Amino acid sequence: MGRWFFGFLGVDQHGLGRDLAALSGLPLIEVDRWVEHEAGQSLVSLVQTQGIEALRQLEDRFLAQALTTRPSGIVVLGDGALIKRGNLQQVLDKATLVYLKLSLASTYWKLRHQAVRPHPLLLQPPESTEELRPLLAERQGGFDQAHVTLDLDEMTPEVALRYLLDKLPQWGPGGS
Repeated sequence: MGRWFFGFLGVDQHGLGRDLAALSGLPLIEVDRWVEHEAGQSLVSLVQTQGIEALRQLEDRFLAQALTTRPSGIVVLGDGALIKRGNLQQVLDKATLVYLKLSLASTYWKLRHQAVRPHPLLLQPPESTEELRPLLAERQGGFDQAHVTLDLDEMTPEVALRYLLDKLPQWGPGGS
């Protein structure tokens, strides 16, 4: 079914996914862009006007559709797309799920000091790592169950990209 990538805030799974798709020639699907297209507004605006549940419903709809109709390729998930246990299990059963991991300290630094797109649940840079802990805890179950964990604290973006390019054939179009 494909290779599905996700990570916590600040990981830039979208940038890595775009680079990986461009270099591998595989099609790219970005769940957040699909949700924004369907909603006709940004994720931040969607959550502000309709609530987080509206975002989660669109993610659920996309995941159900993508798991049955999308070609093999690179799928980049938003950090909260697999909070629901049913979504997580479907992806684990039908694709290779890759967790792009950053430490909480690195996440905090990136969100404080780099131009990162606002998150629907965190509109301003965090004042401390403590602000990030509840969001991380909510997502940790999915992160822990990924087929592959790639620790981005341990490598440059270029090394991570090369590693992923080398591993894609092993993960195959049908998953792990």
